[in-house]
Amino acid sequence: MDRKRYSLADYNKKEASVDATKFFIIYEGELKEPKYFEAFNNNFLNPKTACILHVFESDTKIVGSQPKKLIERAVEFIENPPTGLKVTPTLEDKFRFVLDVDDHPTAQFDELKDYCRSLPDANLYISNYCFEVWLYFHLDEQINMSCTSSSEMKTELGEKHTEHKLKNYPKSYLDIELINNAIDRADKVDVDKENYFPAEKSSKVYLLMKELLEYSIDNNKVKDPEIL
Repeated sequence: MDRKRYSLADYNKKEASVDATKFFIIYEGELKEPKYFEAFNNNFLNPKTACILHVFESDTKIVGSQPKKLIERAVEFIENPPTGLKVTPTLEDKFRFVLDVDDHPTAQFDELKDYCRSLPDANLYISNYCFEVWLYFHLDEQINMSCTSSSEMKTELGEKHTEHKLKNYPKSYLDIELINNAIDRADKVDVDKENYFPAEKSSKVYLLMKELLEYSIDNNKVKDPEIL
């Protein structure tokens, strides 16, 4: 299967059928997270069945990455979709928020969670310290992390990336065995599954990935990369 690296200019170009399940993902950042999910979208999802679409800061007039700003961005995106968008969002679509803990006030996360509850199908997936924690789980167990901050996590992931001789991102992570390993590792260390807020050195993104894999081209959780 041909896999390529994606730039922001590639996003939201994949045609989705009218009946396809649409995941609109609202990100805090516009680098690692959307590149990862766009590659997953193009390699694992059939646009006749499901499609990931991205909601960026540039799609609205809302500037900021705080949880409250992501709410405002989602509201603006739904009520006033960008001109030329191939797939127009509706309240019935699936809205997924992907963000880091950073230094945002806890109350803002609660507000975002309440907003998700107000929509027919929405949820948020937080990484603590950052999205790189989720990526790390593709390569190793939480017990081997030594980081105590987001910046240290990013450095540690870079070292792990070199150790595994991975050539590029996100292609190197888009292997079904690595994804399933990451899900298992994140699930194992999710000590409070009823809480939407993750413990340190953990990530709730695994829950989103489990959901997305249900819509994979095999229409199930793919275990053998050779069938892709």
